[in-house]
Amino acid sequence: MNIVFEGLLRALGLFYVLSGVLVVRSLAMSTVVDATYTAIVGTPPHPAERAREIWLAASSVLIGAGGLTLVLLLDVAAALFILAAIQQLAYLGFVAPRYFDPHDEPDATGRAKTWNAAIVYLMATTLVVAAALGGVLRPWLDAPVWLLGAAGIVVLAGIVWTVRALGVRGSLGKAE
Repeated sequence: MNIVFEGLLRALGLFYVLSGVLVVRSLAMSTVVDATYTAIVGTPPHPAERAREIWLAASSVLIGAGGLTLVLLLDVAAALFILAAIQQLAYLGFVAPRYFDPHDEPDATGRAKTWNAAIVYLMATTLVVAAALGGVLRPWLDAPVWLLGAAGIVVLAGIVWTVRALGVRGSLGKAE
Protein backbone atom coordinates (compact mmCIF):
# COMPACT_ATOMS: atom_id res chain seq x y z
CA MET A 1 0.00 0.00 0.00
CA ASN A 2 2.82 2.42 0.83
CA ILE A 3 4.41 1.84 -2.59
CA VAL A 4 1.10 2.67 -4.28
CA PHE A 5 0.70 5.84 -2.18
CA GLU A 6 4.29 6.87 -2.91
CA GLY A 7 3.62 6.32 -6.61
CA LEU A 8 0.51 8.47 -6.38
CA LEU A 9 2.49 11.22 -4.65
CA ARG A 10 5.26 11.07 -7.25
CA ALA A 11 2.70 11.25 -10.08
CA LEU A 12 1.05 14.22 -8.40
CA GLY A 13 4.42 15.88 -8.03
CA LEU A 14 5.25 15.27 -11.69
CA PHE A 15 1.90 16.78 -12.68
CA TYR A 16 2.74 19.97 -10.79
CA VAL A 17 6.27 20.13 -12.22
CA LEU A 18 4.81 19.93 -15.72
CA SER A 19 2.07 22.41 -14.83
CA GLY A 20 4.66 24.92 -13.69
CA VAL A 21 6.61 24.52 -16.92
CA LEU A 22 3.50 24.87 -19.10
CA VAL A 23 2.28 27.99 -17.30
CA VAL A 24 5.67 29.68 -17.67
CA ARG A 25 5.69 28.73 -21.34
CA SER A 26 2.26 30.28 -21.86
CA LEU A 27 3.33 33.40 -19.96
CA ALA A 28 6.38 33.67 -22.23
CA MET A 29 4.06 33.55 -25.24
CA SER A 30 1.94 36.25 -23.63
CA THR A 31 5.07 38.39 -23.32
CA VAL A 32 5.74 37.95 -27.04
CA VAL A 33 2.13 38.87 -27.84
CA ASP A 34 2.40 41.97 -25.64
CA ALA A 35 5.61 43.02 -27.40
CA THR A 36 3.97 42.51 -30.80
CA TYR A 37 0.91 44.48 -29.69
CA THR A 38 3.13 47.31 -28.48
CA ALA A 39 5.05 47.34 -31.77
CA ILE A 40 1.85 47.48 -33.84
CA VAL A 41 -0.31 49.80 -31.75
CA GLY A 42 2.45 51.85 -30.21
CA THR A 43 1.17 51.70 -26.64
CA PRO A 44 2.20 49.03 -24.20
CA PRO A 45 -0.32 47.07 -22.12
CA HIS A 46 -1.13 48.42 -18.68
CA PRO A 47 1.69 47.82 -16.16
CA ALA A 48 -0.74 45.68 -14.13
CA GLU A 49 -0.63 43.11 -16.93
CA ARG A 50 3.15 42.81 -16.60
CA ALA A 51 2.84 42.57 -12.82
CA ARG A 52 0.26 39.80 -13.25
CA GLU A 53 2.65 37.84 -15.52
CA ILE A 54 5.46 38.14 -12.98
CA TRP A 55 3.16 37.09 -10.10
CA LEU A 56 1.92 34.06 -12.02
CA ALA A 57 5.45 33.12 -13.08
CA ALA A 58 6.66 33.25 -9.47
CA SER A 59 3.70 31.10 -8.47
CA SER A 60 4.52 28.62 -11.23
CA VAL A 61 8.12 28.31 -10.07
CA LEU A 62 6.94 27.69 -6.51
CA ILE A 63 4.42 25.09 -7.67
CA GLY A 64 7.05 23.41 -9.86
CA ALA A 65 9.57 23.32 -6.99
CA GLY A 66 6.93 21.81 -4.73
CA GLY A 67 6.16 19.22 -7.37
CA LEU A 68 9.84 18.36 -7.77
CA THR A 69 10.31 17.86 -4.03
CA LEU A 70 7.19 15.71 -3.99
CA VAL A 71 8.56 13.55 -6.83
CA LEU A 72 11.61 13.06 -4.60
CA LEU A 73 9.35 12.35 -1.60
CA LEU A 74 10.97 15.06 0.52
CA ASP A 75 9.08 16.55 3.44
CA VAL A 76 9.90 20.10 2.33
CA ALA A 77 7.23 19.52 -0.33
CA ALA A 78 4.60 20.16 2.34
CA ALA A 79 5.99 23.63 3.08
CA LEU A 80 6.27 24.47 -0.62
CA PHE A 81 2.73 23.30 -1.31
CA ILE A 82 1.43 25.37 1.62
CA LEU A 83 3.30 28.47 0.39
CA ALA A 84 2.00 27.99 -3.15
CA ALA A 85 -1.56 27.53 -1.86
CA ILE A 86 -1.28 30.73 0.18
CA GLN A 87 0.05 32.55 -2.87
CA GLN A 88 -2.84 31.27 -5.01
CA LEU A 89 -5.46 32.25 -2.45
CA ALA A 90 -3.85 35.66 -1.96
CA TYR A 91 -3.91 36.18 -5.72
CA LEU A 92 -7.53 35.12 -6.20
CA GLY A 93 -8.95 36.67 -3.06
CA PHE A 94 -7.00 39.89 -2.70
CA VAL A 95 -4.30 40.79 -5.24
CA ALA A 96 -6.11 40.14 -8.53
CA PRO A 97 -9.44 41.76 -7.59
CA ARG A 98 -7.76 44.89 -6.22
CA TYR A 99 -4.76 45.41 -8.46
CA PHE A 100 -4.98 43.40 -11.68
CA ASP A 101 -8.66 42.95 -12.53
CA PRO A 102 -9.63 46.65 -12.60
CA HIS A 103 -7.28 47.10 -15.56
CA ASP A 104 -8.10 43.86 -17.35
CA GLU A 105 -11.36 42.28 -16.20
CA PRO A 106 -11.06 38.48 -16.21
CA ASP A 107 -13.39 36.20 -18.08
CA ALA A 108 -15.91 34.86 -15.53
CA THR A 109 -15.57 31.30 -16.82
CA GLY A 110 -11.78 31.49 -16.73
CA ARG A 111 -11.77 32.87 -13.20
CA ALA A 112 -14.16 30.11 -12.08
CA LYS A 113 -11.77 27.53 -13.55
CA THR A 114 -8.89 29.19 -11.73
CA TRP A 115 -10.81 28.95 -8.45
CA ASN A 116 -11.54 25.29 -9.17
CA ALA A 117 -7.85 24.65 -9.84
CA ALA A 118 -6.98 26.38 -6.55
CA ILE A 119 -9.45 24.17 -4.69
CA VAL A 120 -7.94 21.06 -6.27
CA TYR A 121 -4.50 22.36 -5.30
CA LEU A 122 -5.70 22.84 -1.72
CA MET A 123 -6.86 19.21 -1.68
CA ALA A 124 -3.47 18.13 -3.06
CA THR A 125 -1.78 20.27 -0.41
CA THR A 126 -3.81 18.53 2.29
CA LEU A 127 -2.70 15.16 0.90
CA VAL A 128 0.96 16.25 0.82
CA VAL A 129 0.83 17.61 4.38
CA ALA A 130 -0.82 14.38 5.57
CA ALA A 131 1.94 12.39 3.83
CA ALA A 132 4.60 14.51 5.51
CA LEU A 133 2.97 14.17 8.94
CA GLY A 134 2.46 10.44 8.38
CA GLY A 135 6.15 9.87 7.67
CA VAL A 136 5.69 8.94 4.02
CA LEU A 137 7.90 11.86 2.98
CA ARG A 138 11.46 11.66 4.23
CA PRO A 139 13.21 14.58 5.94
CA TRP A 140 15.01 16.62 3.32
CA LEU A 141 18.09 16.83 5.56
CA ASP A 142 18.36 13.02 5.40
CA ALA A 143 18.43 13.02 1.60
CA PRO A 144 21.78 12.45 -0.13
CA VAL A 145 23.69 15.67 -0.76
CA TRP A 146 23.92 14.89 -4.48
CA LEU A 147 20.12 14.62 -4.67
CA LEU A 148 19.59 17.94 -2.91
CA GLY A 149 22.23 19.54 -5.12
CA ALA A 150 20.62 18.18 -8.28
CA ALA A 151 17.18 19.35 -7.14
CA GLY A 152 18.61 22.77 -6.31
CA ILE A 153 20.19 23.02 -9.76
CA VAL A 154 16.89 22.08 -11.40
CA VAL A 155 14.99 24.71 -9.40
CA LEU A 156 17.66 27.34 -10.13
CA ALA A 157 17.55 26.44 -13.83
CA GLY A 158 13.76 26.82 -13.70
CA ILE A 159 14.09 30.27 -12.15
CA VAL A 160 16.65 31.37 -14.75
CA TRP A 161 14.51 29.98 -17.58
CA THR A 162 11.45 31.77 -16.20
CA VAL A 163 13.24 35.10 -15.90
CA ARG A 164 14.63 34.77 -19.42
CA ALA A 165 11.32 33.56 -20.86
CA LEU A 166 9.54 36.61 -19.49
CA GLY A 167 12.32 38.95 -20.56
CA VAL A 168 12.75 40.31 -17.06
CA ARG A 169 15.81 42.48 -16.52
CA GLY A 170 17.03 44.70 -13.76
CA SER A 171 13.90 46.08 -12.14
CA LEU A 172 11.24 43.42 -12.69
CA GLY A 173 9.19 45.75 -14.86
CA LYS A 174 11.35 46.12 -17.98
CA ALA A 175 11.13 43.65 -20.84
CA GLU A 176 13.94 42.90 -23.27
